[in-house]
Amino acid sequence: MSESPPSRGVVYVAWGKAHVDVARRSAASVKTHNPDLPCAIWCAEGDDVSGFDQSFVIPADMTRPKVGALKFSPYDETLYLDNDTMIRADLSSLFDLLQKFDLCGAHVMLWHRPRHRRMWRTEVPETFPEINCGVLLYRRNAATDRFFDDWQAAYDAAGMKIDQPTFRETLWHSDLRFYVLPPQFNKRVFEASELIYSDQPKPRILHMPILRPQKTLFKRWFSNLIR
Repeated sequence: MSESPPSRGVVYVAWGKAHVDVARRSAASVKTHNPDLPCAIWCAEGDDVSGFDQSFVIPADMTRPKVGALKFSPYDETLYLDNDTMIRADLSSLFDLLQKFDLCGAHVMLWHRPRHRRMWRTEVPETFPEINCGVLLYRRNAATDRFFDDWQAAYDAAGMKIDQPTFRETLWHSDLRFYVLPPQFNKRVFEASELIYSDQPKPRILHMPILRPQKTLFKRWFSNLIR
């Protein structure tokens, strides 16, 4: 008897109505290009979870839900997305990477800046830069479970408000089969290739601060423009 194919899905973590609303917009963009790909969200009890296929309540003792929830994905193969993302293409080839790798992510774009080279305990080579933890692809197995446990422990021990330095050092010490995604799967700027003809690969996943909950009229307008 042949085994059933692994389940695939997208996971978000959001706290507060404004952030859940932004995550819902991102999930809608997933569905536009990947109509059969389910989306789940971790959020506060009572939040509006319309637009998501599954929802889970963030436990009170989860010190960093973005870190703690990853291990408990309802899917065999998971794409974790920050809420300030927009999907622009079919993602099936992205998930196909998990036939060979345990965990995938993209480099921080401005990895050379001092704030992205912050050390906790281990002096890591500059040529092993931070990974942007807002787009993470992984499969559920013993290796990733152990990695997420180690990352959670490192995050709690470090006492930092940001999670990427401890992710970097935990990855450095791990034996995970890790792959660096092409930058088009975590595009941090809006480029001319979006507007005019270019032979450059077009972004598959936009991940930009302007997509976060916005207070100014212009930012809200621009955020809605690129849906």
